[in-house]
Order: sequence, then C-alpha cells, then structure tokens
Amino acid sequence: MSDAPTAICFDMDGVLVQSEDHWARIQREHILPTVAPDDDIPLSAITGRDYTEVYPDLDAEYEMAVDREEYERLFAEAGREIYGEHATMLAGVDDLLADLRAAGIPLALTTSAPWDWIDVIEERFGLLHHFDAAVSAQDVDGPGKPEPDIYERGAEELGVAPTDCWAVEDSHAGATAAVAAGMTTVGFRGDGAETDLSMVHHLAGDAAELREILLG
Repeated sequence: MSDAPTAICFDMDGVLVQSEDHWARIQREHILPTVAPDDDIPLSAITGRDYTEVYPDLDAEYEMAVDREEYERLFAEAGREIYGEHATMLAGVDDLLADLRAAGIPLALTTSAPWDWIDVIEERFGLLHHFDAAVSAQDVDGPGKPEPDIYERGAEELGVAPTDCWAVEDSHAGATAAVAAGMTTVGFRGDGAETDLSMVHHLAGDAAELREILLG
C-alpha cells in the first residue's frame, strides 16, 4: 500500500457530488415500490453499482413487477432529474482538487454513473477540468463495482500501478472494488450514512477530514 497518494481515483456520487440523499429518497418513494411492490429491497443492493447491471441480481432474489427495460428507464429518468436539478457539489471540492493537482498528484474520476449523467454534472459545475482521466462504468469492458475493473482502469489511465494509487469512496460496493484493486482506500461519510466501510484504510467523516488525509 502507498504511504502517500501517488495518484488518486475519486468516486463521484456521495463524494464529490452530493446526490445520495436524493437517490435514497427517489428509490424509497418511487423506484423500489414500482419495481418490487411486494418486497423490501434494501438500498445497499443498488447503491454504488452500475444500475444497468443490477436487474438480474434483483430479479433472482425478489418478485419484480417490471422488466429490465422499464427498470433501467426509471433510473435513467431519475438520474436526469437528480443531476439536473438537485445535486450539489461537496463544499470546498474545487479547492481540494486544485490543491491536489498543484501538489503534482494525478487524479481520475472513477464512477458507476453513465456519461449522460457525468455530462449533466459537467455542464452545471465544470468538474472535469480537475481530472487527468475520467472513467465511467460504460468505458470498462468488464463488470462494475464491487468488482475491481473500474479502478484498475483508472490506475491504468493515470499510468500508475493500482497499489500506488489511492481511492476515495462512500459506498460498500465502491470501497470493496477499490480494495480489491489493491488501492489504499479512503472511506468518506460526508452524508453521515452508516454504510459498511469496514474494509477501508482511512475514514473521513467530512470534507475537512478528507482534505487532511489526502494532503496532510
């Protein structure tokens, strides 16, 4: 494991972009009651994962009332609303990313979100100029989080070994993926959620703690 970040891969949702509360609300109030009205699907079964990969797992375990196409349509529609109208940026994120770049640390965005959603965030907040690379689950010829492929690709894009790279994640699936890739992993609890992040190497409760861990 790297003693200090040579390079850093950042998750987007729940870390840089504050969207998880909106996702939780829409999933609890609309999506999950629609797709499985007779079951209580936990948010942990979905959070942090590429939504286009989740349906077969849910269909194997729960009584789904919609087909895969409708399931994915509901998520795509919710994403456009959340990122276009409700999501905000983590306080101080522009300064944090700029200071990491000034310290000579290459950065990659590594997210389960599709490019349609990343593009909306970019249009609203101008995030991507901070990054040397951006990797969506759509760019990876392999499984999404919790498998390590997206983080292996992020390290490759930055020209470093995964073991020399750090990752910042808020979800169980994402942190599992980063650790499986061999990355020193920082768990972020900026939303206060009690997600299982027991596998991470560092834990940040807010933006100030995250900054201290990454920049010292």
